[in-house]
Amino acid sequence: MSLAGDTSIVADPARSNSRDQLAVPISLNVMSPLVAAFDLTWIVLLGVVTGILYDGVAFGRNGEAQNHLGSGLAVATLYSAFAHAAQLYRAPNLLRRKWQVGRSTLAWIMVFGFLATLAFLLKIGAAFSRGEMLLFFISGIFATVVMRLAVAHVCTLVISSGALKPNRIVLVGSADQLAANGALSALERYGYAVARVFSLPVDPDYTFDKQELKTRLRELVHYVREMGIDQIIIAVPWRLTDLLGEVEGELRVLPIPVRLVPDTTTGRVLDRPLLELGPTKAIELQRAPLSAAQRNLKQGMDRILAAMSLVALIPFFAVISAAIRMESSGPAFFLQTRIGFNGRPFKIFKFRTMSTLDDGSVVVQATKNDNRVTHLGRLLRKLSIDEVPQLLNVLRGDMSLVGPRPHALAHDNEYDQLIATYAIRHKMKPGITGWAQVNGFRGETPEIGMMKRRVESDLWYIEYWSLWLDIRILLVTVVRVLKPDNVY
Repeated sequence: MSLAGDTSIVADPARSNSRDQLAVPISLNVMSPLVAAFDLTWIVLLGVVTGILYDGVAFGRNGEAQNHLGSGLAVATLYSAFAHAAQLYRAPNLLRRKWQVGRSTLAWIMVFGFLATLAFLLKIGAAFSRGEMLLFFISGIFATVVMRLAVAHVCTLVISSGALKPNRIVLVGSADQLAANGALSALERYGYAVARVFSLPVDPDYTFDKQELKTRLRELVHYVREMGIDQIIIAVPWRLTDLLGEVEGELRVLPIPVRLVPDTTTGRVLDRPLLELGPTKAIELQRAPLSAAQRNLKQGMDRILAAMSLVALIPFFAVISAAIRMESSGPAFFLQTRIGFNGRPFKIFKFRTMSTLDDGSVVVQATKNDNRVTHLGRLLRKLSIDEVPQLLNVLRGDMSLVGPRPHALAHDNEYDQLIATYAIRHKMKPGITGWAQVNGFRGETPEIGMMKRRVESDLWYIEYWSLWLDIRILLVTVVRVLKPDNVY
């Protein structure tokens, strides 16, 4: 059947082929605050119970609930903040079992990592019982998995029981717009039940008879009142202001929302965010990769972790520097010009691994069995230890822990001419590691196709950045360092 006819929407073929896929009614949103409140409750209770159990086992005494209430509230509040940031409580996500388990477990680990860091920086570790917090952490890992599975199961049962009513809508519009607008045929997957489609009496050249149009719209009004419809969706070309005026005027008598969807031409622009701009509004054709809050969050994490790592690695720096100087003449550190955020050049710090110090307009990439690489340098490069001094660049603000890897100035100039999207990499600060690197696109790039795939990975990272993605990349980087490849 066609959308242009007076019938219900045809089911999406991709959806009908998956029998076990459950449509998510828009009313499932009512579950989100209930699940969030449930999480706060069980976490506080778990904190109190584990505290009392620890007191009984470790000290042989009956613990008091109020003594452990503070730690339970602190963990519950932080978990709620991380869970909201990870979109755990977004209605469609409540049904994704594996996704929920993974995200909630990571949020739980982040909570205790944050608390441990805070206790270390503020020197308040003595205020917490390490045994109690360890018991709280371990039991919470199991509890959060069980709770996520339980929430997904309950939500599935609620939907299957029909307790949550789908939002019933009517589609109204010109035949061509109803047929061409692919978003309308996907509405049922987002919790809307299309009760009927009304095709307006509009000619192919978009002329119409006012009286015939009024008659059709009055039929629509009668149908909506009789069937208890929740919402009306209008799909007509936006340039037809006369037609829109007639439709709007006739439907004004109804006490339900009437919404106009973008036509096929306008939709290509309105897919982008609509923002307030003083007294008017504007379409965001391009956004900054990160908002001010996201930039501060990323930079704060970068500098805290870089500072802590540098303090811990000072003896390591001294040993490596001495070993480099003993093996070959020259400085222990190698500074090379790289292009950073917004195309600005900076000097990158590395342990020297070669007998040469190439910088400037001509830089030859390291290759397999390259004679310029020293014996110690080969080991340093294989384990990526030569990159560790870039923590200084992170501390200075030139780089981030995670981001597109910066290339030598000569390579930037070369690939900027060969790859149209290459310069877009500079929309974010370069990183010590990145999405391209953990996906195997690192080391020598003798073919232009290899660099294109690296650039595509960098652009994907810029487009889909999140704090969770950075944490994932850092964890995977540790594994990749232990199994190096394509590094010479």
